[in-house]
Amino acid sequence: PSESGFTTDVLALYDWAKARSGNSTILFWGHSLGTGIATNAARKLQEERGVQIGAVVLESPYTNIRDAGANIHITKIYRQFPGFEYLILDSMARAGMFFPSDENVKVLSCPLLILHAEDDGVLPPKLGRQV
Repeated sequence: PSESGFTTDVLALYDWAKARSGNSTILFWGHSLGTGIATNAARKLQEERGVQIGAVVLESPYTNIRDAGANIHITKIYRQFPGFEYLILDSMARAGMFFPSDENVKVLSCPLLILHAEDDGVLPPKLGRQV
């Protein structure tokens, strides 16, 4: 899977749902990794097609995939080792994976709801606040 592949899949699903829903409002709801996918797709619809999605709901969001990788608890033991940033965090960028939710939401003109539990065991709430 790739960032562009995820976005393409969501846009195809949006087209399918829109063709069957008539004038019904469609919203994107993303959870964790899905928050980056949802904001990417909403931004692409807005900028490339002039379509404003009904709303975007982000549950346990992160600013971008690099920040998420640097802050999830599973990477804590590896952060102390030399090369962690290069091998893990930078490799995502080299693979074209950014998922810049923080940048995407700045340009969205649709309603946005952010949900993030204070006791989230995967992504720290500070990333949700920064979005």
